[in-house]
Order: sequence, then C-alpha cells, then structure tokens
Amino acid sequence: MCCDTKQKIAQALRQLMLERPLKKITVQDLMERTQMKRQTFYYHFQDIYDVLVWICRRQLVEPLERPDYASFEEWLTTALELLDCDRQFYRRAMAAADPSPLNALCEELLRPRLRALLFGCREERLDENQRFVLDFAMHAVMDQLRRLLLSRRPLDLNEARAKAVCLLETFGLDGAERNNAVHIAGA
Repeated sequence: MCCDTKQKIAQALRQLMLERPLKKITVQDLMERTQMKRQTFYYHFQDIYDVLVWICRRQLVEPLERPDYASFEEWLTTALELLDCDRQFYRRAMAAADPSPLNALCEELLRPRLRALLFGCREERLDENQRFVLDFAMHAVMDQLRRLLLSRRPLDLNEARAKAVCLLETFGLDGAERNNAVHIAGA
C-alpha cells in the first residue's frame, strides 16, 4: 500500500511536470491529481523534491547499484541509456528551482565509482590533493551528463562510450584498472 501510494504521487508529479515547471507545482496540485488527502503526502514525502528524488532513485539509482557491471564504461553506458530513456523527465527535473537534491543523488552515484577508478580504493580518507582531483572529476562528469541531457541532439551511445574511454586513457587508466574499479566501488 505504501509503495502504491508513493507510486501514485510520483506518477501525478510526472504528469504535472509535462504541463508546467516543477517550481509551479504544489503539494495541493499533486494531491488533487491523485484524489488523496494532503496529509497523505506528508506521511510519505517531505516535499516535492523528495518525490523527485524518490523517482530518480527507483529509475536510475537502483539499476545502477547492481554489482554485476563488467567495467566502468558498461556502468556509464547503462547510466546514459537510463537517462536517455526518460530524457524529457530528467531535463525538466534539472530545470527545477532547487537542483541540490538531484546533485546530491548524482554525487552519491558517481563519487564511489570515480574514487575507485582514480585511486583504486573505497577509502574515504583521501589526502587533500586526491579529494581535489576527485571533486574536479566528479563535477566535470556531472556537467557533461547535464549537457548531454539538455542537448537536442540524439544521444549516440557508441560516441559517448568512446569519449569516456578516451578520457579514462588520458588519465592513464587501462582496461583492467577500469574493470577493477567497478568491483571496488560496488564492494
């Protein structure tokens, strides 16, 4: 019942986002669309951004947290496919008045994989320079993902994969290191 209610609220948000920007959607709008009481919303979610994050977790995070990716490129390709599948929704979500919940979610997904990829470990105690490199790489990847989503050009997964491999090779990471990084991050 709980998940069904959350799903109905999430579906109402998705429908309303097709009609108007997220910042112009209220909890009252959502609950009128679901024909539920307003207090039901607050039983399940804190605010509209919480619904947005819940949708992204279900559609994006859960599939990407599987431990069976063979390489970082495979993981990244899957992420791009998932984003491209529902590009209009993610584009509208990125245009939200407060993008910080989505940024935090994106960081949660990327940071452990990039840390494992660049430094070969999951250890949180990186030195200041390693932390700088990790932050820089993470924000660069997030910016590129944002650009891809906002682009009107169709996503070419082969081109995106080739660019990712080129970038990783520029960092001096060979295929074995890239494959190992996925398993370190997923452990």
